[in-house]
Amino acid sequence: MLMAWGGSLNKEGSDYLRKLKEAEKVIAFLENLKIDLKPKDQENIKRTIELIIDFITNISENKE
Repeated sequence: MLMAWGGSLNKEGSDYLRKLKEAEKVIAFLENLKIDLKPKDQENIKRTIELIIDFITNISENKE
């Protein structure tokens, strides 16, 4: 087991970090894509980003 933030990093912690890293990549892609879109489509991308952030936040809160 790896030590992270003063505790052990078990399978659940590893899965969470993997999902967090993937979410960061997706959000960065969507933010760059949003620049080239029409305002209505930008709003859809913004809502998608918010959904991803909410999902990751819920996972984080459930781990505590």
